[in-house]
Amino acid sequence: MDLFGPHGFVNLEMELTRRNWFLSFAVLTQIVFWLVTFFLVYYVSVVNYQPHDAVTRFLLIAACHLTNFYVCYSFLVPRYYEKGHRLAAFAGLLMLLIVLTPLRNLIEHHFIASSLDFRDRFFNGRNRRGTVLFSELFIAAVASLLRLAVSNEEKQTKMAALENLHLQTELRFLKAQMNPHFLFNTINNIYSLTLLKSDKASTALMKLSGLLRYMLYESSGKVTLQQEMEALRAYVELFQLRFEQKLAIEIIYEVNQAVEMESLLLIPLLENALKHSGIGVQPATVFMKLSMPEKNRLVISVNNTKANPPVLQDAGGIGLVNIQKRLQLVYPLKHTLIIDENDRSFSITLSILIA
Repeated sequence: MDLFGPHGFVNLEMELTRRNWFLSFAVLTQIVFWLVTFFLVYYVSVVNYQPHDAVTRFLLIAACHLTNFYVCYSFLVPRYYEKGHRLAAFAGLLMLLIVLTPLRNLIEHHFIASSLDFRDRFFNGRNRRGTVLFSELFIAAVASLLRLAVSNEEKQTKMAALENLHLQTELRFLKAQMNPHFLFNTINNIYSLTLLKSDKASTALMKLSGLLRYMLYESSGKVTLQQEMEALRAYVELFQLRFEQKLAIEIIYEVNQAVEMESLLLIPLLENALKHSGIGVQPATVFMKLSMPEKNRLVISVNNTKANPPVLQDAGGIGLVNIQKRLQLVYPLKHTLIIDENDRSFSITLSILIA
């Protein structure tokens, strides 16, 4: 079963809707089954017996059929067969048939005297016993198959819910791996600005507060490109606080800002470029471009010069491997990630089908 929705998640709402439809279908199936069964029993009764006898026979036969059906549907199959106790389930079915079949024979034998023609034609001796046994087996089989189908659908829905929970938890974990050193450095820089009584301190604090609010509370599921870009600008401005010189970071936007995408994809890509460029420590450039060559396709290009020698990096951060894992979870079969690396530069081109 395909557990993934159009954006890579298990679409739990769709699964629940499908399950509710199936359960409604199961109920409708029972209603139709009983309408047909009761009609046949009643028709045979009224055609072959006197009115009083016909109604009594109909009620007794209907009670036998209902007992047979719901003992299998609600007891034998769910309590024994589905839990692996197959022998106990078949033993229970055998006991049920041992009770119901003679009872049905007694009922038929009691009423058959008032319909000699019907008895002579069909319901006589061996024919009667074979027909009764076949009808009870048929009803037990319908009840068992329908219950197995309903149980299987419930199991599939539970599996989908668990898979959805697992993917959501894993994605939250990946989102939460923003480099903690960035936060610590930003807080220290803001503290330094407050000691210098700089007007930039309050602005920086507001940007950090807004960025954290976005990451913690506003980045669940899909967001607009405008929200992602605002968070990206805040990230760059806070990163710039660590250095006195103006950093060579350029970001170009050629997109429809109202388009929705998975949240917190831009910052990890930029963070990866900043980390490996050594910018601020060595002369380096970082370039990022967002474009939409097609209406429903977003292309993110990130290019950075490589630090030489490589800069010793702090632990933490998203990392390219985790970015790829997120993309596989969120956009399975709807993205391409091209990495181009040489001695001097490193570039990533990510194309996402977002609609």
